Amino acid sequence: MQHLKRYLSGGHSPAEIRWHLVLLVGGYWGLVLCAWLGYPSENHFSVTTRMLSALGSFETGNNPHWFWVFSVAMVYCGLCMAPVVLYVRRRLLPVSAVGASVGTLFFLTGCGAIMLTGLLPYAHREVLGWNLARLHLSAAALITVCFGLGFVWHGVLLVTDRFARNTFGGGETGPYLPLFGPFLVGIPILAAVGSRIRWRAAFSALTAACGGSAGEAVDDLARAVSDMGHFPLLEHLSIWALTLFIVWFTVVLPHRGEE
Repeated sequence: MQHLKRYLSGGHSPAEIRWHLVLLVGGYWGLVLCAWLGYPSENHFSVTTRMLSALGSFETGNNPHWFWVFSVAMVYCGLCMAPVVLYVRRRLLPVSAVGASVGTLFFLTGCGAIMLTGLLPYAHREVLGWNLARLHLSAAALITVCFGLGFVWHGVLLVTDRFARNTFGGGETGPYLPLFGPFLVGIPILAAVGSRIRWRAAFSALTAACGGSAGEAVDDLARAVSDMGHFPLLEHLSIWALTLFIVWFTVVLPHRGEE
């Protein structure tokens, strides 16, 4: 039980976090593969023409029999990624306790949104007065916004620390170079996705949420990512890039010589 509590709070050793990442990536993409294998061939799923969410849609034209596998994959991903985010926070506490906590808030909110996209399949159905497709798109928008902001926040945090305190370097640049690698790879994808987001709608959603208007917030978030439907391949690239970033960044974080 103590080991479980330690893992859930991100208290992994460097070797343990690597195994955790293997389970996260292998489990998630393995389940996505199963959902894809169950996708009816006559519906012609392709990364160039269909969004990933089509694997989790129970509509006749998508994946009516095996949509639930994709839902399990998304919930699994969000749950397993949360301890990784807490591990990252623990490693970045020497840089800035406040900065690490703000970054964690962005990423944990993104993890919650990942689970919501699984629990709210993309389908044009009304449930308790809510349109599932709009709810799903809103959750997807929240993933994009939260992980995008978290990406930028952590990048700025590390660049600022490198030139202000050099916490990890001890007077040398070396330890920072591996940390910047994941950001350099992710920047082109982030820029491409960011250019397709309707940021005014995203900020309107934030204003509506703060004002207690859930309906307006959902509609604004869904509208914020409405253009992404025309670029399915870009969505797939962004998901692959997020997977690579989370794994790479977590693995190269300095751990002060722990076994």
